[in-house]
Amino acid sequence: MQKILIVGGGGREHSLGWKLSQSKEISEVLYAPGNAGTKEEKGRNIPINSTKKENFPALLDLIKSENIDLTLIGPEAPLADGLVDYLNSSGYNRVFGPTKEATRLESDKFFSYDLMEKLNIPQAESIKCYSTNEAIKAIHKLSTKEGIVLKARGLTGGKGVIVCDSKEQALANIVNHTKKYGQDVLIAERLFGEEFSVFGISDGKKVLPLEISIQDHKPLLDEDKGPNTGGMGAYAPAPVANVDMVKYIAENIMTPIVQKMANDGVPYKGLLYGGMIMTNKGPKVLEFNVRFGDPESQPAMMMIKSDLYEVLSLALEGNLSGANIEFKPGASCCVVIASKGYPKKYKKGLKISGLKEVNSIKNVKVFHAGTKTYKDSILTAGGRILGVTSYSPNGIKEAQKIAYKAVSKIKIEGGFYYRKDIANKALKYDKDN
Repeated sequence: MQKILIVGGGGREHSLGWKLSQSKEISEVLYAPGNAGTKEEKGRNIPINSTKKENFPALLDLIKSENIDLTLIGPEAPLADGLVDYLNSSGYNRVFGPTKEATRLESDKFFSYDLMEKLNIPQAESIKCYSTNEAIKAIHKLSTKEGIVLKARGLTGGKGVIVCDSKEQALANIVNHTKKYGQDVLIAERLFGEEFSVFGISDGKKVLPLEISIQDHKPLLDEDKGPNTGGMGAYAPAPVANVDMVKYIAENIMTPIVQKMANDGVPYKGLLYGGMIMTNKGPKVLEFNVRFGDPESQPAMMMIKSDLYEVLSLALEGNLSGANIEFKPGASCCVVIASKGYPKKYKKGLKISGLKEVNSIKNVKVFHAGTKTYKDSILTAGGRILGVTSYSPNGIKEAQKIAYKAVSKIKIEGGFYYRKDIANKALKYDKDN
């Protein structure tokens, strides 16, 4: 029996730990730092904010003292700060996640754009800009009557992309954008189509896809309106991309990326996330992430039937050949409950109730994100508070219904916000067929 460590404390980390805890090989899941929900299911929280670079030595001490078999890094920031490199250089190699150099696939939009250009991987036509003035010229050059997209070069917690409906809107936003996220910005053609995500586990040589596509909902408001957030909900599978399409993307987009990086001396081991869009010319890449998505992980973990620990272990050993990930039939839907005011200012420390009632609903799991325990109460501690996640063997319509029934049982002092249309896009396919 093994102990594993999850770095981070959000809904993604809770869902990953929950799934990994189901392995017969796992005796305990440690979270650093975790949240009010991660103490469930063989869980134990360690009060180390392991996402901060100054705490990497304390994390290594924890790994040694607790004899941790496998460490999984949830958020992007510690990956970009070189946590994998630090642990590897200290003699610990059982860490799931890419090195600092490999993390540039997410942390540097210019790096990923150039890599895809070399490999002829379909993406938006773009111009790399190193100043606001260059960006303004690029906006004039690339804008069409359908608009343009501004993409910050570095990490922004999912909030550095602005989709503009017109050249004028882009010009009105560019100065504040570069002030907030830095002078380097990718000015990109606006693509149209339905978005979806694909997860692939890489052992440094090949990519084993999770053979379901997932659809995230980034904008705050219903019908994809309002400002971008870290994600207001997700569901799987997304009808826009079936199993064959997921395999195609893994073989023709993800695997060439991993093989090229290996040839360039930057082996990629970890989770590779493809943010895709289905255009009228076929699938194109919007972005790559180097870790499990949040909240996409929540429905993905609900759908996986296989032992995830076994698959991650094989990836770390560089031995994914012959590995397989099985899924349950049906669908899963995750509705994010957010603080009023998110993604801007919001209150913390508000009491949450109704969780026991929700836990009694069959095929529902509430993954905690921004929560903390105080005495006998569970309080809010972040913008995204909970990911109420359902599963139904009968498909997305029932999964959606169960998820919203569960949401209706939750109460938070002062109220909360959630989107009412998570998975509606999938229902349109049912209607068409």
